[in-house]
Amino acid sequence: MSQFEDYSLVWQKCSSDGKLAEKYFVPGFEGSLPFLLSGNDILQFEEGKVEVNEETLLKGIFIGLFELENDPKPWHRDKDKETYLYLLDVLGNGFGFKDPEQLILDVAASVRVKNGNTLSRIVLKTGLNLIPFSSKIRSDLVCDTWAVISENESHSYLFDEIIELASETYLESLLPDAKEVVCYYKLCAMVLSEESIVDIEMYLKEFIYPNVKLQTLKVKIKELLENSNSISAKDLRVM
Repeated sequence: MSQFEDYSLVWQKCSSDGKLAEKYFVPGFEGSLPFLLSGNDILQFEEGKVEVNEETLLKGIFIGLFELENDPKPWHRDKDKETYLYLLDVLGNGFGFKDPEQLILDVAASVRVKNGNTLSRIVLKTGLNLIPFSSKIRSDLVCDTWAVISENESHSYLFDEIIELASETYLESLLPDAKEVVCYYKLCAMVLSEESIVDIEMYLKEFIYPNVKLQTLKVKIKELLENSNSISAKDLRVM
C-alpha cells in the first residue's frame, strides 16, 4: 500500500468578474486556474465540502505549467502562462518565501512528502525551466529522478537525464552532503547505463575520490563496482 496520498489536478474556470479572479488578484482574467488536490480533499471537493485555496493553487500552477508544456489539453492556452507566472510571484510573496528558488524547493519538498517523488519531480522540472541555472534545483531533481527509477526499473532510460543534470550542476554551490550525493548518483547512472570503463575510471578519480566522504556512500560504491550486473537502482538509492 502506498504511503502517499492520491492527487488530482483540477482546472477551474475563472471569469473576469468572478470570485476566483477577485480572490486571487487576477481581475480581467478569462481562463482556467489549476489546483492540486490530495487525498480526502478530492472527494470532498467533488461533493462541495471543501474549497480550493492558495496552497492548492500554488502547487497546481507548477503541475499545470508542466502539463501545458508536455501534455496540453483543450483548455490550455499559451497566453495564460503569463498569468500563472504572475500568480507564482504573488503567492510566493504571500507565503513569505525569500526568493523564487526557495519557493520551488519548498513546494517540491511538500509535494514529495505528501504525494511522492513522481510529482515532486514535476515541480522541480517546471522550476528548472523557470530558473535554469539553479544547481540546488538540479540537485534535488537528480535525487527525485533516481527515486522514480528505483520505484520502477522500466524508467532506466532516465539514467541519461541524471548524468546530464549532474554534469550541469555547479557542485561548489551545494551543501557537502548534497554535493556527495549528486556525484554518487552520476556514477551509479554511468555504471548502470554501461558507459565505458575509461570514462568511469576518469570520473572516479576526478569527482568520486575527492568529493565522496560519507561511509554509507563508499560502501554502496564498492557494491556497485563489484556487482554492477546484479545490483539495482533500488539497492543504490540513498534514503
